Amino acid sequence: MPPLKFSAAQKDVFRKIMSDAVASKSTPAVCFGVTSTDGPIYTHTEGKKLVDDPSSADIDEDTIFWICSQTKLITTIAALQLIEQGKITLDTPAETILPELANPVLVTGYDKETGRPSTTTPAKGKITLGDLLNHSSGIDTSGIKLGQANGVSELHSSSVPDVATFFKMIKGSLPSVPLKFEPGTNFDYGMSTDCVGFIIERLSGKSLDQYFQDHIFVPLGVTSASFYLTPHRKERLLPLSYRTKSGVIESWKGPHVIDQDPAHVRVFFGGSALYSTQKDYLTVLRHLLQIKAGVATSPILTAASVDKLFEPTHTSGGGKTLDMFAAAVFAPYIELPAGAAQFSRGLFVNTVDVPGKRKAGSGAWGGWANTSFFVDPTTGVAAVFGTQLAPFGDKDLSRLFDALERALYAALSAEP
Repeated sequence: MPPLKFSAAQKDVFRKIMSDAVASKSTPAVCFGVTSTDGPIYTHTEGKKLVDDPSSADIDEDTIFWICSQTKLITTIAALQLIEQGKITLDTPAETILPELANPVLVTGYDKETGRPSTTTPAKGKITLGDLLNHSSGIDTSGIKLGQANGVSELHSSSVPDVATFFKMIKGSLPSVPLKFEPGTNFDYGMSTDCVGFIIERLSGKSLDQYFQDHIFVPLGVTSASFYLTPHRKERLLPLSYRTKSGVIESWKGPHVIDQDPAHVRVFFGGSALYSTQKDYLTVLRHLLQIKAGVATSPILTAASVDKLFEPTHTSGGGKTLDMFAAAVFAPYIELPAGAAQFSRGLFVNTVDVPGKRKAGSGAWGGWANTSFFVDPTTGVAAVFGTQLAPFGDKDLSRLFDALERALYAALSAEP
């Protein structure tokens, strides 16, 4: 089969969608990239680094993004590697490596003023690694500020000196970690992947950043990704911007959502704290496609492990909750019938084709600052979409990514 490629006219369609979005101020800057198993087939950037300075430099493929929850896929890859090494299994109780998760309690009541859990009963089950990877652990962080529109996240600030303090903040006055439901019985997006990161550190004896460098980034030739926003990376960083309620986009005001000073990084949050170029992130996605296709050179995971990234894991209550979650986060841009929204051991999965877009069995996720990606093994493509515009769920950006994805599949289905 010949390598996928786009004609000049098809590339012009992508470019116009992006340039029109920047010109109309739907976004100050945007990056869109596509890869196949053979290599990158399209990357383009539009816009300036600074919202309030038209003379600032254009962004390019070497621009650094805070990729937020796109970090979760990298953490999941690391966890799957440790499973392959025989150091842990999906069914291993997390407390055997992370005692902070022992004896969790089910929340039975919340404080009316603070919203924090106030009354509990002992949970019957234990949290497993598999529960953490597919967000069925039930860990309840109600009442903790997790990155408000213009505030610093309590759980990701420089005030968290170690993992023990992180869990103290989650527990508050409770005897142990609070849960919204029994482990493995439902879906709730939260801090589970951060806990996976702590497990990786304890099993490997390395910091999460060092583990990623040694076992994922260096082997794949990824050079920009790190938890440390070093001066070199900060020079290339696309700063956060914010769309006000009136629709005006302005530069971010006040403190950053997470502390950007590399000297303050003491706890590595595997759910949200990486920086990377979109180009390098696309390299990781391409490698997963290559493993699925059986053409990867020096694969960092087995094909069986990669399959876990695309296999649905939720039944009953979890499936129903995912239907509601997908409707709230993705509608109307990915409309899925009941039961078609799923989560694997690390990715959101659509179990049916999305008309004009990704095929059934695709895995996807994104980041708080409106970055997104998907991997479509059936079609053999993956794509990244990057901005740094808050708040999360911006409708203009959702429409923009939808338009680009539809243009992508229209180009792929066109006669050669």
